[in-house]
Amino acid sequence: MRRIIYQSRAGSELDRAELFRLLYQARVANEERGLTGVLLHSQGRFLQVLEGRTWKLFAAFEKIRQDPRHHEVEVLFERSIPEATFPAWPMRYFDDHDVGKMLNCMTSAAGGALPRAIEEALCEFLAQGSTAPQPFSPLPLVAAPPSSPRPC
Repeated sequence: MRRIIYQSRAGSELDRAELFRLLYQARVANEERGLTGVLLHSQGRFLQVLEGRTWKLFAAFEKIRQDPRHHEVEVLFERSIPEATFPAWPMRYFDDHDVGKMLNCMTSAAGGALPRAIEEALCEFLAQGSTAPQPFSPLPLVAAPPSSPRPC
C-alpha cells in the first residue's frame, strides 16, 4: 500500500461542469483500481491524497500527470503506508467553502487523527489559498457633509 500527495493548478478551461466530470471519472476509475483518497479544490488549485496498491497507484498518477486539466503537478509526499487513511472514499471531494466541515470529515474518516504528512500538506495548501493576493481598490474619497450649517 502506498500514498501519493500532490498539488496542481487547474487548467483555465476547468469550469464547474468540467470539475464535476473530472471528479466522476476519478471516482469510477479509483473504484475499478481499488484506490482511495480525497481531492481538494481551492482557488484554481488541487490537492489530492491518493492511496492504493503501488503499481495501480503509479498508473493512476501517470494519467493525472498527463491530464490537461492539471498543470504544474508537484508531488509533496510519496511513501509506503500500512493501511489506507480513507478506505471508504474512492474519491471524496471538498472545496474551500466549509473548511471546518472538511477537516471534521477527514479527521473522522481517518479514525480521529490525520497522518502527519496529510495534515502538513493540508495546512500548507489552505495557507497558500488564504495568502493569495487580493485585488485592492480603495474606496473613493467623499467629503463628509458639515455637521452644522455654519462654517467654523
